[in-house]
Amino acid sequence: MNDPLVTVLMSVYNGEKYLSEAIESILNQTYKNFEFLIINDGSTDKTMEILQSYHDSRIKIIDNKNNIGLTKSLNKGLSMAKGEYIARMDADDISLPERLERQVQYMDVHPDIGVFGTWIKYIDENGTPQGDWRMITSPGLIGWHLFFGTCLAHPSVIMRRDVVEQVGFYCSEALCAQDYDLWIRISAITKLANIPEILLQRRVVEDGICSRHFQTQEQNVINAMHLIISQCLGFEVDVEVVISLRQLVLSSSLDSLIQIERVADLIQKLYRTYLRANCLNRIEVKEVTYDAGRKLCALTLSASKISLWKGLVIFFQALRLNPQVIFLRIITKSLGILLGRS
Repeated sequence: MNDPLVTVLMSVYNGEKYLSEAIESILNQTYKNFEFLIINDGSTDKTMEILQSYHDSRIKIIDNKNNIGLTKSLNKGLSMAKGEYIARMDADDISLPERLERQVQYMDVHPDIGVFGTWIKYIDENGTPQGDWRMITSPGLIGWHLFFGTCLAHPSVIMRRDVVEQVGFYCSEALCAQDYDLWIRISAITKLANIPEILLQRRVVEDGICSRHFQTQEQNVINAMHLIISQCLGFEVDVEVVISLRQLVLSSSLDSLIQIERVADLIQKLYRTYLRANCLNRIEVKEVTYDAGRKLCALTLSASKISLWKGLVIFFQALRLNPQVIFLRIITKSLGILLGRS
């Protein structure tokens, strides 16, 4: 029998509550040529009992006697995967029936794409919809937005196995944000994209890993941001500036003029370097410019609360980026706010 084209990779730790629903959403896919590799990461509840209740030849169970964590479990699964494509799945999420079929179809005809995600719908513990995450889709825009955070939903992606192997799998030291770190390293050798369709329901639980390890996750995010920004610019960026940029992304404001000026300078350098280094289409250039301008406008407003003059300086820096009409729509609003203070 030939190896399956797709390996669906899932790690589970004490996931008895939603595990059956997650498993069945994969088994009921319209696409059939896959193996389902499930790592039981030292669970102490009924997880193993549930896994053993399924008698589908596509399911292959790996039983960790001790809990080693998500990252190491995923790497263990990757080392055993037979599929050309790796589709991620979490033990409390639901893949819609056509997810794998739509992703495989796309990957088969887009060899330049190494990672391909989907839009997602958030659901609560009872399965009630809580909103959508309709992230950017084109590779050029994803490349830009990776400077500021992740823009692919980890459990929704399908990846080329050879690409993941080339970059050395997930970073074993990353307890959280291991996906963002991986996207950054992969983006250095291939492109990433999202399909503009909701093909996964992602469950949000109160005691999820993100809420339990928020500080660790943020540190991992900053480390990854520092890596991709330094790689783009070709020199080691001061990590304190990256921390300030992350603060801007999270809160849209900074309270120190030194922070504001350094982040404004960094955004301008990233903008110019990124456009020079990448062949973007007209729409992508427009959207990257819009986003750079939006971030500079946020800095303009932060600076104006401390110094009107500094706010105007950053405003004119933004203006020099791209004086096109669509860009002026953003910064004119900021200028009106600034002048309204005087």
